[in-house]
Amino acid sequence: MNLAVDTNPVPSLLERLFAESAEELKRFFARRHGGEEAARDLVQETFLQMARGLRDGKSPKCARGYLFGIARHVSHAVWREKDADKVLPFDPDTNETPAPERDERVEAARETISALEPVQREILDLRFAQGLSYAEIAEALSIPIGTVRSRLHHAVAEVRQRLESENH
Repeated sequence: MNLAVDTNPVPSLLERLFAESAEELKRFFARRHGGEEAARDLVQETFLQMARGLRDGKSPKCARGYLFGIARHVSHAVWREKDADKVLPFDPDTNETPAPERDERVEAARETISALEPVQREILDLRFAQGLSYAEIAEALSIPIGTVRSRLHHAVAEVRQRLESENH
């Protein structure tokens, strides 16, 4: 009897990414599409598409950014299927941790962020909710890193300006 045993102690790129990013992706999809079961299915689809891309010879500069780029495409495909192709508002309350008491400033910030253009909401979400680096965001959105910096700067400045104008 010959049992093949993988003696390679180094996990594959997909195994490592899954261990590091599956929960983040699940939250990413849950915020956009609701439901933990749907989110798990979308995480699986994301990793399947990444595996196909790697098998076909794609070699991303930034694996995590590439993974979130695939997740964006998977998410948009679901929206197109549901005939609702739009970015949902950033909503950190969908995390599993219980929310503290409501703070009027936090509510105002949420409302302000939800009023931003979809691309601005998305870049804020990738940076602050998902914790992606500028390089990872650039890979996910297929844009130069300088554009990431500029869009993020303008989104934060717009949120700040709107909040300040509401407080005066």
